Amino acid sequence: MTLNSQGRAYTSITLSERAQLATRLRATRGCLNFLVRRASRIVGRYYDAVLKPTGLRATQFNVMAVLAQSGAMSLTELAACLGMERSALARNLKPLERQGLAEISAGEDKRMRKAELTRLGKEKLRRALPIWSRAQNRLSEELGASEAARLVGLLRGITERLEGRR
Repeated sequence: MTLNSQGRAYTSITLSERAQLATRLRATRGCLNFLVRRASRIVGRYYDAVLKPTGLRATQFNVMAVLAQSGAMSLTELAACLGMERSALARNLKPLERQGLAEISAGEDKRMRKAELTRLGKEKLRRALPIWSRAQNRLSEELGASEAARLVGLLRGITERLEGRR
């Protein structure tokens, strides 16, 4: 170990080790995790911007859409359906509950909690759907219909293959 001019310790590596490290780091440019997460953040910002006039974030819209299709469901099932941690689901449900768009209540088993849309939530979602639909169509057109369909298939395939490995 060597000290630098500020007195901080560092480990010196050989030129060969440095070259190997650079090669490994270049390989991360094709990291599936990095690329999928980056795309997810960019697409999320796109939908957040489009949905802003509705007062909903894209993640809240997705929570509401799932609840509208499934009806009341346990928070554990809802989190699994959305591919979210329960803590992230809770952060998305709190504002919906505060605004009267969703209701969290005890399930049949008092330890279980369930979420469902309120009448106000269903109405808000009904008004947000055309805005979401236009955004969805615009993004699909930008990608091209066949590429968009291929992307949906790839994402579903990845999800199905990896979902059971948690």
